[in-house]
Amino acid sequence: MSLNRLIIPIFIPHQGCPYRCSFCDQKNISGVNAKADKELVESTIDQYLRSSESNARSKVCEVAFYGGSFTGLPLERQSSLLSFVQPLLKEGKVQSIRVSTHPLFINEEILRNLHRFGVTTIELGIQSTDQNVLTLSGRECSWSAMDEATKLIQEFGFNLGLQMMSGLPGDTEETFAQTVEDVLNWNPDFVRIYPTLVIKGTEIHEMYLSKVFVPWSLEKTISALKEAVLKFRSRNIPIIRLGLPSEPSMLENFVAGPYHPSIRYLIDCRIGLDELSAMVKELPVSQKSINFQVPVKKLSIYKGHKLENVQKIKETFNLNEVTVNPLEGLECPQMIAA
Repeated sequence: MSLNRLIIPIFIPHQGCPYRCSFCDQKNISGVNAKADKELVESTIDQYLRSSESNARSKVCEVAFYGGSFTGLPLERQSSLLSFVQPLLKEGKVQSIRVSTHPLFINEEILRNLHRFGVTTIELGIQSTDQNVLTLSGRECSWSAMDEATKLIQEFGFNLGLQMMSGLPGDTEETFAQTVEDVLNWNPDFVRIYPTLVIKGTEIHEMYLSKVFVPWSLEKTISALKEAVLKFRSRNIPIIRLGLPSEPSMLENFVAGPYHPSIRYLIDCRIGLDELSAMVKELPVSQKSINFQVPVKKLSIYKGHKLENVQKIKETFNLNEVTVNPLEGLECPQMIAA
């Protein structure tokens, strides 16, 4: 997947999806209420293409249908929406199309039709592979249906993206870790991970108010997601989104849960802390001063949010002085005992 990519999002909130999962309210999350039609699709694409800043950054332009279960729409409506993008594909202004959907709405006829219209990427909302978690979340979908959908998408040659959630009703660190393992076994081209938040208008909001559902804490979420990030990195599977974007509509309707505008940064800081701590453990207890040299671009990550990593290392190992300095050309941190 190219990192130098301009994504043009076309939101179709709830369209094509007969379910109302307890965590879902696409209108408040995306801030989009309008039905996706020819005028909306064309005007949205035109707006993005006219952005000189976006065009300067990007070499590949991709139209993405988000928010609903695209392939759950009638085949004629799918074809209609995709047809609006065809002139731009032919002109070379748009290079690819992606759609987001539910595993239950994947079959050979649907995939052949997507191929015909130039779709290259399909994102599946897996959320969890634990059947109890899915049942409690109002999203019953068998593991076999997920497995069949992922394999069929890959057999047809599409790029496969898988979306996961942590902290759903009934979810634990163990069930989430198993979801991560299952997703790894499907070997997607990329993943998205969304911590479960309480948003007004969702069933989870009602569950939260009646004390049936308690969202994970930020600390518990960071701990679980840290392990997931490390596993996906070890397999070179990109995490293209971690946490909900800070859209005004989402923030206005946010009630509770592990939201942080920079949650990926906090997780990277925690990983950085673990790396530095592992190095300190090798030193004799008598060592009281340490200097770390770290890659320039990761200086903030190794120092930690508000210098939290430096302070934690000092307290944990009873050190008098800990310094973290950048070194040009360095790829991994190194420790110099003073």
